Amino acid sequence: MPYSEADDTRKVQTAVTYGAESDQPVFLPYAHDNFDRFMRGRTRDDFYCGVLLGGCGAKLSPKRYMDKKCHFAHRPPVHCHRTEVGESSADHLYIGQAIADWLKQQGRKASRPAYKPHGHQVRDVVDVSHDGGRRLVRVQLARRSKHEWEDEDAKLRLRHVNLDWFFGPDSLVANWQMERQGYALRVQCRSAGASRVVEVGAQFPEMPVEWTSLSECTLTPDGILTPGLIRMPDGIVPRHAVNSEPRLGISSTSFLITEATPTHTTATHRWFDTTLRVTARLSLPARAASPEGQHTYQPTNVSLSIDGDGTWVVQAQSLEQAQAPVHARPRASTSSPAAPPSPSAERQALPPEANLVASFRATMENAASNGKVVTTTTLCREAALQDRVLSAEQWVRLLLAVEQPRTPGKPVLCALIKGRDGGPAPFFREVLHGIGWTRDFSSSDLLDIWLRERRRVLAAYGSERRAMLASLPAPSPVLAREHRPPAHTKTTPIKGDPAFDALLDIAHEAKRSTDLDTLERSLWLAEQKAPSTDTHEVLNALTDWLVDQRADALYDTWERLSALVDALNRDGDDLHADELRRILRDAKSS
Repeated sequence: MPYSEADDTRKVQTAVTYGAESDQPVFLPYAHDNFDRFMRGRTRDDFYCGVLLGGCGAKLSPKRYMDKKCHFAHRPPVHCHRTEVGESSADHLYIGQAIADWLKQQGRKASRPAYKPHGHQVRDVVDVSHDGGRRLVRVQLARRSKHEWEDEDAKLRLRHVNLDWFFGPDSLVANWQMERQGYALRVQCRSAGASRVVEVGAQFPEMPVEWTSLSECTLTPDGILTPGLIRMPDGIVPRHAVNSEPRLGISSTSFLITEATPTHTTATHRWFDTTLRVTARLSLPARAASPEGQHTYQPTNVSLSIDGDGTWVVQAQSLEQAQAPVHARPRASTSSPAAPPSPSAERQALPPEANLVASFRATMENAASNGKVVTTTTLCREAALQDRVLSAEQWVRLLLAVEQPRTPGKPVLCALIKGRDGGPAPFFREVLHGIGWTRDFSSSDLLDIWLRERRRVLAAYGSERRAMLASLPAPSPVLAREHRPPAHTKTTPIKGDPAFDALLDIAHEAKRSTDLDTLERSLWLAEQKAPSTDTHEVLNALTDWLVDQRADALYDTWERLSALVDALNRDGDDLHADELRRILRDAKSS
C-alpha cells in the first residue's frame, strides 16, 4: 500500500537547503505567524531531509497549521529512518557553521566543518580546523567515558599544534575538563524566531555557566577567551580568580629606593639597577594563600598596571615567601654582601625533624577532625617555621615520616594538604611513591587519588562521633536492668557507683555482640558517672575499640562511594538517565 502524507506523522522541524548532502540547516518555527517570515525568499522545493541530519535525503514540504505546530513532512512514498527530528536535531550543523564563520572573523582561514570525522557518526562531534590544519576546534556532543575522552584528546594533540574543546549542553566530559584546567567551554543553541542562535558558555566549578555570544569571544595562541576568562602569562584562567577582592589594599602609591646604580643612558632615558619597595594594591586569586605582614614575598606570573586613582595594581598568581622577614633584611650597601648561610647552617637552624613531624601530624589530624584541609603555610605556621622555606625534598622526607607507620587500608594523611592552585600539593606524587605506590599516574589520576584519599582522611577523623555522643539520650533504668549480665560475666571488678557498674556491664556485653550504638550510649553515660580517674582507663580502652570499629565502617562506606564515583567518571557519559538514577538510589540506600 503506497504511503500518503497523512501516513508520515512525524513532526520534522529541521531540514537543509541546497541539496541532500548540504550542511546548510534551517529550522521551521512552531508558530504559524512566523511561517511567512521563514518562507520569505524560499520555495516549497528548497528543503531536504539532509544526510548530515541522519535523514534519507528526500525532499521535505513545509506545512503551515493554525491549530497545531508547523513542521516539515516527507513526500510519499516515505522510507526514512531518521531518529532526531526536533528543533535541536540540526544544532550540530548550526554550531559548525557558526564556529567556521567566527574563525574567519578572527582572521583565520578555516576549513569546512567535518560532521563525520574518522571513527565518529553524525551528531557525535564537529571538527573545524584552521591555520592549514595545524589548529583544531573540537565540539564534543555525544557522551563519552573519561577514558575514551582522554585517549581521544591525546591523539588529537599529536596531530595538531593547538586543540580547543567545546562541550555540548548534556556532556559530562566538561566536568573532567574543569578538573584539568579550571574551566570548560560549553556550546548550545536556542530558538530565536525562524533561526537557531549559537551561544558559548564558560563553566567553572560550583558556579552557573556564563553564556555569551560567539562574537564576544576571542581566539588567542593559548586558546579561546570568553568574557569570563582572561589570558595571563601562564595561560588562560577564570577572570573571577584574578579579579577577586584584593587581599591587601593601600590607598596611595610610593617607592622606597634603598639602592640605585646607574647602568646606561639613552637619548631619552637614564637606566638604573635599583633595590626598591613599592606600595600598591595586591590582587591574588581567591584560592591563593594570604600574605602576612613583616615578610618578604616573591610574586609569580605577575602583571603590573595603574588603577583609575593612580595606584599601582600588582596582579599575581601566587606568592612565594622568602627566607627572611622584612624587618630582618639588611639594608643594601655598596660593600660586598655577606656570604649566604651554608646548607648545613640552615639545617641546624631548623627545629628537630621529630618535632616537625609531630607538629605536622597534629595539625593535619586536628584539621581533619574539623572537616578542613590545610596548606603548607598553615603547617609551617603551627610548627613555628614562618621565616624559613622548606625544600621539596625536605617536605617529602618529613611527610613520609608523618605517614608512618603504614597499615593496610590506612588513608594518606597528607592528602589534606592543598596546593596553591587548589589541587594536590606539588610533592604529593613523590609522597605516594615513597609510601609504596609503584605505578605512575597522569595528572588526572593524581587528582582522583588526592580527592579520594582526602575523603577517606576526613571520614576517619571526622567529628560526627563526638556530635553523636553529645546528642544521645540517656537509657532508661528498665533498659539497664534488662541488659545487665550476670555477676560472673563482669570483666572489670571496679568498686564504685552501682549505676556506673551497670553501664559498664552493658558496655562489655555490647562489645561482645558488636552492638556499636548501645556501646556508644553506655560509654557516654558511664563517663558522666565514673567514680575515679582509674575507671577512665577502662572507658578509654572501650572507646578506642569503638572508634576503630566506626572508622572501619566509614572506610567501607567511603570505599563504596569512591568506587561509585570512579565508575561514574569512567562510564557516566555512556549510561542512560534511568540507569544513573538507579545507581544513585542504590548509593543512597547503602
